[in-house]
Amino acid sequence: MIPRFFRFAAALLLAGLAHAQSITVYSSGNVTRGGSRQLTAYVPLSPATVVWSVNGVPGGDAVFGTVSPTGRYQAPAAIPEANAVSVRATSTAYPNQSHAVTLVITQPAVNLWSLSPSSVPAGDFTIRVNGSNFHAGSVVHLAGTPLATTFLSATGLRAVGHAPAALAGKSLDVTVVNSGLGGTVSSAVRLAITAPVAVPVTVAVAPATVGLNLGATRTFAATVSGSTNSAVIWSVAGVVGGNPVVGTISAAGLYTAPAALPSPATVTIRAASVADPAVGANAVVTLSVPPAGSGPASDLAAGRFLEQAAYGPTPAALQRVQQLGIPAWLDEQFALPETPISNPGGMGMAAVQAHYLHRVATAPDQLRQRVAYALGQIVVISANKNIYPDELVPYLQLLSRHAFGNYRTFLGEISRSSQMGKYLDLANSNSPTPGSAANENFARELMQLFTIGLYALNPDGSRQLDAAGLPLRAYDQHTVQQVALALTGWTFPGPADNNWENFSGPLQPREANHYAGAKQLVGLTLPAGQSVNADLDGVLDWLFHHPNTGPFLATRLIRALVKSNPTPGYIARISAVFAANGAGVRGDLRAVVRAILTDPEARQDQSPADGGRLKDPIFNVVAFVRALGGSISATNQQAWTFSRMSQTPLAPASVFGFYSPLFRVPRSSLVGPEFQIYGPTESVLRGNLFWQILSHPGTDFPVDLAPFVNLAGDPAALIDAVDRTLLYGRMPAAMRQYLATAIAAQGDALARAQTALYLTALSGFYAVQY
Repeated sequence: MIPRFFRFAAALLLAGLAHAQSITVYSSGNVTRGGSRQLTAYVPLSPATVVWSVNGVPGGDAVFGTVSPTGRYQAPAAIPEANAVSVRATSTAYPNQSHAVTLVITQPAVNLWSLSPSSVPAGDFTIRVNGSNFHAGSVVHLAGTPLATTFLSATGLRAVGHAPAALAGKSLDVTVVNSGLGGTVSSAVRLAITAPVAVPVTVAVAPATVGLNLGATRTFAATVSGSTNSAVIWSVAGVVGGNPVVGTISAAGLYTAPAALPSPATVTIRAASVADPAVGANAVVTLSVPPAGSGPASDLAAGRFLEQAAYGPTPAALQRVQQLGIPAWLDEQFALPETPISNPGGMGMAAVQAHYLHRVATAPDQLRQRVAYALGQIVVISANKNIYPDELVPYLQLLSRHAFGNYRTFLGEISRSSQMGKYLDLANSNSPTPGSAANENFARELMQLFTIGLYALNPDGSRQLDAAGLPLRAYDQHTVQQVALALTGWTFPGPADNNWENFSGPLQPREANHYAGAKQLVGLTLPAGQSVNADLDGVLDWLFHHPNTGPFLATRLIRALVKSNPTPGYIARISAVFAANGAGVRGDLRAVVRAILTDPEARQDQSPADGGRLKDPIFNVVAFVRALGGSISATNQQAWTFSRMSQTPLAPASVFGFYSPLFRVPRSSLVGPEFQIYGPTESVLRGNLFWQILSHPGTDFPVDLAPFVNLAGDPAALIDAVDRTLLYGRMPAAMRQYLATAIAAQGDALARAQTALYLTALSGFYAVQY
């Protein structure tokens, strides 16, 4: 029999051995959301059994993942806010003996396979990036610098960038970053930068020929190719700047016809390149005395104006503009109350989309609707991510409320909105812990897309260049990081420091989650110790007063309302109004909108070859229905129809909108953003919808064809009516003959009316807002 003393000593020895042995769990690392990892516990104890837990919860849970009795960890389907979890093995015999590993839950690995093309010449370029696991938040980076990226599919992205000439002969790393919680970065594929294509200096002037009444004005645009110096010298009849006899022309290309008819009545306008004065191009102006009774309230003038200031004319709106004149019509629109935008609640996003189409087609405050849409193409929130009505409707209300307000006020409200807090991840972006970083999504887009753009701009929207002739950046990645730090500390409404999604009100500040250190912006330091609100206001004030903001917004708004290729002079004039509205107020959108729509470049009714803008699907169809005295029902089910044409209502594909603002017309130097979603398939689908509206007018698209059917017995009168309704009297003679031939082949009055309207709607004259 063992003496009691020895039994006691043995127990102490065993306990000491247990404490001397350590459990080890293998191994830490990353786990894809929804994926699993087998963990192993080395247990030098007896018995060698353990209990597994996740973040202190035995067996884990649905939020942070689960772990089986054998140590297999199963990551949750959604990445938790704290995406690093602790998985622990604890001895069943000695509960004070345990060991844990940290697993980081990530998004699926983003893969980059190839680039098309694999080499580009120095200068502006567009590449297609091929890979897998792309999503709407994926951003292509070139040598660490983000590029303007358009999401095409889970396997394709389009990126637009600029490679300085100094990089010719080098190859740069291209990567794809999937941002957000558990974001991943692809491996790199090299993009070769070749020498820039050498082209001779050439000048083109548009329009090349034009007829003009005495005293009238017309803006000419000169395009210089083959030189970074785009400046030209304008002359009339060989006289630089012209004179009162032959007419004068400004440095921006605005020609003013003389008061009296010169002899001969044809004058030549020339634009000579400053880079090579021997190179130039001419335009010929034929001057005439205006006929009696002519004036600005013609069908063409009123129709063109309503395509810019509304969703196209209705017969009543056309008459109203002709009755009041443009300035008084603008005053009337500015004074109208907002059309209410309601939240359908449980009826879902389909009801929001249906009411949106109904509103833009029928609302009396058409100018507000058009400007709100233009603002929404600059400051984007999409139903692709914000999928419920309360995540989107308040955003639409903000666009409507601030359409004629001050841009600084709008920036303040949209930045604090819980809807934007979700879309660009500002909500619950907290002061980073060591080794981590603040979320940069909102900070980046606030600068790149909402205010100043990527490059330093002149007041006319042209890029500022350094001594080597390269564009100057408006900011760098360090600035993005500093702005992101300044914007930490916001959360959804609720009592906690980090609240779950709640869209009942604006975001709320949490000082405990705010980075309190100093932040260094370009030309400004935000001092340490400021509050969450003070740092946000400091960033917004810095951007609002930045010299880029005026020309940047002027360019985007002109392109959305009037034309895709405004002259530098047009941009400069609107930039000046943004800087000061005449009463010393900066950012007055009402003054900016009035200036855009009344500028001589907007009001020249004989549009140059590079004038106007391609109508996007929603605008084109809504304008067609309005022109026929129709509407779109409030319960329509047409969102899917528009989605097939790449413009799902209220659901742009990315933060860049439905199309990139930098997209150029294929095989052309002209900017044409809407062409990015206008391919052969989309054009056929648009034509099919026009025919559906004409052949089956019903619940969704009630239109009135009676005025055209009643004229079908007189083909000339029918064509005149279609011309006035859709083209405002500018149908060419050749097109009229084509229509007459097509009409003659139809067997009844309805078919003749439908044919005339359908073929005209398909034409380029109607597809483009001139």
